[in-house]
Amino acid sequence: MKVIVLLLIKFFFISALFIISNSDLHLRDAGEREIFFNHYYTWLDNVFGQAVQIAGYVINSKWLPENNFSNSS
Repeated sequence: MKVIVLLLIKFFFISALFIISNSDLHLRDAGEREIFFNHYYTWLDNVFGQAVQIAGYVINSKWLPENNFSNSS
């Protein structure tokens, strides 16, 4: 369980660094910090929205094979 938590923390930290570097933001400036939080919130919203879509697709999928056996009694 600890490993999963650490991996999630690393994932979110590295994603924050990508947003900072790709947007050329300087977090010492309050205005750019607000831009960062808006970008990060939008990214998180997209990630969780896509995760919900994937989970819904998996839940609604047919996992059992169709029964093609003939009953000869």
